Amino acid sequence: MTRILVVDDEPDLETLIRQKFRKSIKDSQYDFVFAENGRRALDVLAEDGQIDLVLTDINMPEMDGLTLLAQLNEKNYFLKSVIVSAYGDMDNIRTAMNLGAFDFITKPIDFHDLEVTMTKTIKHVLELKKGVETLRENDTLKIYLKEINAQKKLKDRFFAIISHDLRGPVSSFQGLSDIIGMYIRKGKYDELESMISEVEQATSQLSGLLDNLLNWASQELSQIPHNPVNIEVHQMVEDIFQVLQSTATSKGITFSNKVDKGISIWSDMNSTMTIFRNLISNALKFTEENGVIEISVSNVSDLVDIQVKDTGIGIPEDKLKELFKLSDSLSTYGTKGEKGVGLGLQLVNEFTKLNQGALKVESTVGSGTTFTVSLPAKL
Repeated sequence: MTRILVVDDEPDLETLIRQKFRKSIKDSQYDFVFAENGRRALDVLAEDGQIDLVLTDINMPEMDGLTLLAQLNEKNYFLKSVIVSAYGDMDNIRTAMNLGAFDFITKPIDFHDLEVTMTKTIKHVLELKKGVETLRENDTLKIYLKEINAQKKLKDRFFAIISHDLRGPVSSFQGLSDIIGMYIRKGKYDELESMISEVEQATSQLSGLLDNLLNWASQELSQIPHNPVNIEVHQMVEDIFQVLQSTATSKGITFSNKVDKGISIWSDMNSTMTIFRNLISNALKFTEENGVIEISVSNVSDLVDIQVKDTGIGIPEDKLKELFKLSDSLSTYGTKGEKGVGLGLQLVNEFTKLNQGALKVESTVGSGTTFTVSLPAKL
């Protein structure tokens, strides 16, 4: 339905228009609204945002049609006007067209001419609206496509990196299997004991990578459960140290748990364990033999600041800025050739946010790195 505002001070015009267009009104094609002058018309437009066409006389009290036209352009880009003027009043008609009138009709009104003019004007308004809507839909579609392509590239990149990294521990198992088979065939059973630490290291590496992959997949599907509980930090660190001890021993690295007993955080157990397991695993990867990895608490207030400090090779300043983004270009080999992809640090960052915490890192090349994870002390 098209809403048309008729602005004219002739009292009989409303009755005449409703009579001439009664079928169109009954069929809900047109809906007419009336105002006796330009000032009243502006009030109607302010109250009714559905007006598509203004049909206005020129000579009216309080505010004439030309003054009204001058203000209509500021109201609505899609609102079009048709001016009604005395036959032969070309000066006013020219002025009206310059002020933005779409068309004009003359008095006395020829209702057939009026309907043709209204139809043409309404068609123009609908085309304008359709054109703008098409542009808006195209822009929106472009944005969606851009986001979808970006996500697809990220996921393709992610799985390519994961596939590459999985080859490392899988190849290690294959190599170890060959060596173990050779020792058994040659009866060198005493040599098998020396393979245990290497098997444990490859197992730990593969297990950590798969944990990261599962956590990431859950996160992408927005299915990560978040169930905060009271976590005693000292015991949590001890549990993680126990899991990673064989890797530390193989590199001669010392674990140091300097967290006082009794200090607790309010956080989700699974995601918090993932945070510190990844940070400690990273520290193991990038710390030279006979180095030290120390966990301590530097501050206890509303947030507990837990520090993971190593004596490793450090992180260059240019990589610090991009540290928590998934990118194969950030991959760095550990001190024994271990390769990482930054996936663990991506999870550390996301899971810290999930637990309403904060994360910062300080590093000096050649001197080591300190990650500080700040997590809530209480609910």
